[in-house]
Amino acid sequence: MPEQQKKKKVAFILGAGFSKCADVPVQAEMSPLLTSPDFDTPLDQNITRIIEDFLGSSFGWKKGRVIPSLEDIFTFIDLSVSRGHSLGRSYTAEMLTALRRFLIYRIFQILDQQFSICPEIISLLRHYQDADNSFIVLNWDIVLEKHLLEINPDARVNYVAPAENRNNEEYSNPPDGIKICKMHGSSNWVYCENCKALYYQVDEKLSLHRKVGLSARDFKLFDHIISVPAETRLTNPQKPEDGCCKRCHNVLSSHIATFSYRKSFRTAAYSAIWYEAENLLANADHWVFIGYSLPEADFEFKHLIKSAELRTSRSIPLRIDSVLYRDEHAKQKFERFFGNENVTVYENGLKEYVEKTEGTGT
Repeated sequence: MPEQQKKKKVAFILGAGFSKCADVPVQAEMSPLLTSPDFDTPLDQNITRIIEDFLGSSFGWKKGRVIPSLEDIFTFIDLSVSRGHSLGRSYTAEMLTALRRFLIYRIFQILDQQFSICPEIISLLRHYQDADNSFIVLNWDIVLEKHLLEINPDARVNYVAPAENRNNEEYSNPPDGIKICKMHGSSNWVYCENCKALYYQVDEKLSLHRKVGLSARDFKLFDHIISVPAETRLTNPQKPEDGCCKRCHNVLSSHIATFSYRKSFRTAAYSAIWYEAENLLANADHWVFIGYSLPEADFEFKHLIKSAELRTSRSIPLRIDSVLYRDEHAKQKFERFFGNENVTVYENGLKEYVEKTEGTGT
């Protein structure tokens, strides 16, 4: 194919602001919702009591006060668990591991509470539909996947990792599928700690809707806190075939990199995803950051970005767009990171970006 006929390669880097366009809460809005009364089933109330006890024991938190940041909560838990240490006398490493699962489940509930199709996201995806697109996603939600399916119900996804479609093995990561690198994992993935199998379902939050990762044994560690009749505990959250690995029949769980300064990327899936993400960025002609502010906690990902930027000698300069929403601090970070002349910052959100790019052929 002649050079001029090759599809332009566009890499989208999607942060929390992208999902906010679809009414999904950003990280700063999640902490207050950890103990929301909206989660009112007996199971949810038990999880809320356990979270409240941990916040009070570890942070001196009381109802009505501001809940600590998710970075602090998860960093202290992850550091203790990775070293096999307790966090104070009240919380053993085993309890912290269970608590981590409860917190992840609650965050998936929060992400599932609010969602609406965003016209600007639809317009963006349609505008670039003739390009060779790939997506590097920093979020756990499936906002991108839902919008891709809204445009084309037959769209197929390639998660660029050793993973299997939970419903149909033949459709697992098709080579011609839309490449999506979920850098911190995804709510529609479940993972086997025994044989290391990773399963996904494009349009369903498996960990949440099938209660994968929650066990009665975990709740029993907190009997002194929840003090409720046995029948209100989790006993059989899902059918055995939902919660067990197809290969070895071990219990499945979620495995994601949390809101932590000590993120865990310990599985083979993450190695494959990060490797492919750098390749996709290095070979792209155009980068589009949407709703991503280069946070300090993402130092490993920022190193990957810089490595990809400098890795390839380009005949045509790399085009870099950053779509933010009235965030002067993030704008300055992008200009310092890439140089003012190398990045174009759109300061008024996705709607402005779509309006300025539609009809331009770019």
